[in-house]
Amino acid sequence: MTTIERLEQEVARLTSAVIMMAQSKGERLTTAQVTERVGRCRQTIMAMVRRGDFPEPCNDGKWLLADVLEWESKKKA
Repeated sequence: MTTIERLEQEVARLTSAVIMMAQSKGERLTTAQVTERVGRCRQTIMAMVRRGDFPEPCNDGKWLLADVLEWESKKKA
């Protein structure tokens, strides 16, 4: 296994750990926080939600941080 492959495995392991921590805390992000984090406007994010390309917000209109982190990790893969 090359150094790069080992580093990729470690990043995947750490990403998984961060997602699990976020799930256990249940922290939520506002629309403003999501738009800043993702770098897209609210309208684009909502269009992505409708297409199934981004996690849906909860009933309170906020996104679970764990869902956004998981989306980010899949996007980078």
